[in-house]
Amino acid sequence: MSTKPLGPPPILADDPGPWSVISMVFGQAGRPGRRRPQPPVGLMLSPAPETPLALVGLDVESPVAGIGRVRVVGAAREAAFALSFDDESVLRGVSPYVARTWSVPDLGLLSEDRPSEDPVVGLPEPIPPSELTAGGHAPIATAPGGDVVAIHTREGRSDVVAVIRLSDGSLVRWIRGARSAAWSPDGNHFAVGGHWGLLVATTKADAPAS
Repeated sequence: MSTKPLGPPPILADDPGPWSVISMVFGQAGRPGRRRPQPPVGLMLSPAPETPLALVGLDVESPVAGIGRVRVVGAAREAAFALSFDDESVLRGVSPYVARTWSVPDLGLLSEDRPSEDPVVGLPEPIPPSELTAGGHAPIATAPGGDVVAIHTREGRSDVVAVIRLSDGSLVRWIRGARSAAWSPDGNHFAVGGHWGLLVATTKADAPAS
């Protein structure tokens, strides 16, 4: 059996809007066999959620990726239960017993370490959707400017990243299948991840021409 690492997955570049599901998670519902190709990694249209938050959706005028429209520009297969940017060009993530870094925006794997202590121990528990509010919960990421945060929540048995504006208590994005998120310091890139891998998106203005 070959142990050659798999290359980067194909990408669904387009932004379907504020309520979405990770394509890999949606595709796994069909349980594709080992010989069948996996779906591209990206965001797919999904119904609006039921939460106590006002559903205002995207701010098309925002220069910060994820708050306005985005284009997915990179994807990787390694799991990411938590994410953070070292700077604009390096993304750091952890999964059970593994810590990794990737280059941005292509998400090429830069390093992979197996520390003696599991780096996912101590990650915050997901917040039930019924308890989501504009404040009072530790975010998993904060966008530049401090008014928008990402919260790990659940919908049934599924992970969700909720992007919430603190100033008016509104819901900007709802990404089913994701459990981690991070913004680059300059706000040009927004990354989300989960057991399926991770993706990075950029603002429409900064996205390369297709």
